[in-house]
Amino acid sequence: MLRFVFSLAIILCSLSSNAVAQQAMHLRNQIWGHLLVTTVDQDTGREVDARCYLTDASGHHWTPSGAITYVKPPERDFIALGHFQIELPPGTYTLSVERGTEYRPYDRQIEIEPGEILREKAELSRWINMNARGWYSGDLHNHRNWREMPEILLSEDLNLAPTTTNWVFGSGAVRTISLPPPRGEPASLRVDATHAYSIYNMEVERDWPGSGAIQLLNLKKPTEFHGYELAPPDTTFTKETHAQGGWVDAEKITWRDGGALVALGQVDSVGLVYNSFSPYGVELGAGTIPKDKPEYNTPGGLMYWAMDVYYRLLNCEFKLPVSAGTASGVKPTPLGYDRVYVHLPGAFSYREWFRELRAGHSFATNGPMLFLTVDGHQPGDTIQFSSDAPGISHEVNAHAEVDSLGALDRLEILWKGKVVKDVTAPPGAHKLTADLAIPVTHTGWIVARAFEKPTDTVRFAHTSPVYVRVGNDPGIVAEDAEYFVRLMDDEIKFYENLSGFHTDADRQAMVNMFRKARAVYARLATSATK
Repeated sequence: MLRFVFSLAIILCSLSSNAVAQQAMHLRNQIWGHLLVTTVDQDTGREVDARCYLTDASGHHWTPSGAITYVKPPERDFIALGHFQIELPPGTYTLSVERGTEYRPYDRQIEIEPGEILREKAELSRWINMNARGWYSGDLHNHRNWREMPEILLSEDLNLAPTTTNWVFGSGAVRTISLPPPRGEPASLRVDATHAYSIYNMEVERDWPGSGAIQLLNLKKPTEFHGYELAPPDTTFTKETHAQGGWVDAEKITWRDGGALVALGQVDSVGLVYNSFSPYGVELGAGTIPKDKPEYNTPGGLMYWAMDVYYRLLNCEFKLPVSAGTASGVKPTPLGYDRVYVHLPGAFSYREWFRELRAGHSFATNGPMLFLTVDGHQPGDTIQFSSDAPGISHEVNAHAEVDSLGALDRLEILWKGKVVKDVTAPPGAHKLTADLAIPVTHTGWIVARAFEKPTDTVRFAHTSPVYVRVGNDPGIVAEDAEYFVRLMDDEIKFYENLSGFHTDADRQAMVNMFRKARAVYARLATSATK
């Protein structure tokens, strides 16, 4: 009897958040087995941190005691710091181990016998090594616990992630959720030579009838929020961020004030692979710019909504690098599932990563690895032609290639938002290339995008532009500038007639932001390429 009580106490102490049903199984005094797992990099033979899933035949999730866990149903995972052990009742289990985007997932069905000690070696193999090619990954929308970031970054093979420690959220009553770092903590912290994160980051998210959400990154000190769902306008926070030398990421360019913030020079990067895209599907609701095409309201077409808005902005001569982020910590998505890769000319550092992102040397992805060059220039570069005389045509040669763990669907090259080269993948293809000579008579830009074959979700990648400038031609497309003029008019009218502002001054501050942006777009429309 004493042996039974002692065994019961040991088992109950090892439980973290397992269900009452598991405790009942203990009480029936079953003889449990013991599972010992090591997570190993196949190339180096060394233990590595990894994200794990352990489920029984009924679909119940099991977690070792003391592990870092993430539970946002349907996502339920835990981190193995190179290994883990757990006691389990006899039965069949599925063990899945993942390590970010560049490793093949490890999946194994295992059988636990009564009293058995089962040792399992989960060998993880890379299908691509982006750091070896000079590309380093980041997730710019991160709500995870900053104290757990070293382990999370390593388990996801993610190089960089600013961590939100101040989140202003609300469409009705605004609340502030904070996890303040200790006084004197540095703004950015290095985990090792190729992994770093920061802790003074803020998201201001004010959904309808508010203006949307923005990520305020790389602050030198925590920022206080004073306002409510309609005031002050987001320019108040973006200007404060830039005054600190910080970074503003438009995590969705489809929020209602995205176009205004870009026009006023308040956006540093644009999220194209964002938190609506998760391993479990596509969320259709986020963003407030009108969805004026039916496909925007479908899981397979949502991505074109943000892309098309982005292309209109590029056609107004704004230079905007692409970014990505998961909102892990809020969404059922592992950190780094949506990530942006930045190419560095030398060694990795937090500061250098953002410097190269500003230069536009980036692509965003939740699966494919996408590379673009134009006459040897990479995304973010500008190719300059001196002559803009009528009838003179220049030529540039674009080369795009995509590698993916999943089966590919197609690879596309676009000139000023129009597909000019489309390569369809044969069945089972994991690599595609595309080459195209593009005649150039006026200023524009070139991007590449790639898509895997649709499954339960949508996986795709998109590069930042290579810019092509011809003489003094601004390259502005009048139709796109006029689109934003109309959009700003709609927002002005909306806020002029909206109840909920505490004072007339608050209303005027919001309306004035859109009026200033409208003036920018109206000016661009008049200087458009004829």
